[in-house]
Amino acid sequence: MSAMQANSIAFVGFGEAATSWVEGWGAGRAFEVSAYDIKTAHPSAAVRDAKWQDYRRWNVRGESDLATALRQARLVISLVTADQALLAAQACAPHLAKDSLYLDCNSCAPGTKRAAAQAVESAGARYVDVAVMAPVRPALHRVPLLISGPHVLEASHALRMLDMRVEKVTGGVGTVSSIKMVRSILVKGLEALTAECVLAARRAGVDVEVLQSLDESYPGFNWKERARYMLERAMTHGVRRAAEMREVARTVEELQLPPDMATATAHWQQRIGELKLRAPAGDAIGHYAARADAVSQALAQGAGATPRDEDYDDIPGTYVFDAEHSRLGYHLNMFCMSLNDAVNRDAFRAGEESYLDRFPMSPEQRASIRKREWNEMLRLGGNIYYTAKLAAYDGLTFQDLAGKMTGMSREDYRRMMVDGGRPIEGNRSKSEWHHG
Repeated sequence: MSAMQANSIAFVGFGEAATSWVEGWGAGRAFEVSAYDIKTAHPSAAVRDAKWQDYRRWNVRGESDLATALRQARLVISLVTADQALLAAQACAPHLAKDSLYLDCNSCAPGTKRAAAQAVESAGARYVDVAVMAPVRPALHRVPLLISGPHVLEASHALRMLDMRVEKVTGGVGTVSSIKMVRSILVKGLEALTAECVLAARRAGVDVEVLQSLDESYPGFNWKERARYMLERAMTHGVRRAAEMREVARTVEELQLPPDMATATAHWQQRIGELKLRAPAGDAIGHYAARADAVSQALAQGAGATPRDEDYDDIPGTYVFDAEHSRLGYHLNMFCMSLNDAVNRDAFRAGEESYLDRFPMSPEQRASIRKREWNEMLRLGGNIYYTAKLAAYDGLTFQDLAGKMTGMSREDYRRMMVDGGRPIEGNRSKSEWHHG
């Protein structure tokens, strides 16, 4: 791009990062910016109105549909949550201008980035892997960026025209994401460890002594101030950080290592973020205590706890599709839904393994699809209404599918349902199997 033209920049996702970059460019920018954010379709009127207010505040041309926001855009910047990054790329692909640059700035596993790149490049646009390497505030548009992939020269030129700090990294799509993901094991993990440490220390009444001891072991780190800052990050951005850490866990799995620390970090970040607490204001060092107490009290009251299905675990063959299962099975379900499109069905038929590469699923999820293990798909986060799309692709009716999931023929399953359904005796709970 030799020059930034009107309507040439479009944001997909208009949250903290996007608004910070627009703020950094200033009101006198010589180009117009468009944006699309799914919050404009949120069920809550308050959420929708707040997003439209964001557009007006930053003099951005907000649009209610993706296609209109991307029209004429020569530079598309994706800044969504990590769990939505691939879906966003796939949704954008049909609307991208030929040879436009698609900057995927989301914190995702290299495998996720490569699947997104395939969608974008197949549409005739140019995909760039971008890693945002520091908090966007206070740096705003000058936050350091790393970029990799086949189009780094064009992307570097475009970003430097916007007065942004960018460094090219040799390697294909996924290279800078590997840097970001592996770095996050420590950065986001330290936040989670600090939260657990400080919360436990406060409840034990020994936080002053613990943090003083840590300062002696790690001189210059300033644990009280760091604890204050890290708690605020988790309180404000925990849910988004948890989504990133699930991508970190996928990265570690792609490297054939156990993702234990990344997974545990995701749990802590999610738990604190779902409390939806506003961090007590103030920059005083002692405010770590106020923030820790706010989190500790909310946890004690059960606020923000993710509903679990322990009450249902004892029912044979039951997998409750709650928030945790939804996150677990997101990419599996997106694969199943993609089969609604005839083009995708043809691609899957031409090569199942290569098509599955578009979706960063776990090896167990891929195996369950390959072997058509329907109940296993549900255990791994699948939703029956999504997995039924795969069954339909195979030519199965819903009765056929239900029969396979219950170990019956279609006729036997139909007869059982006509006769009143499965008898409750022996199927009420697993515990009764052991108690006669």
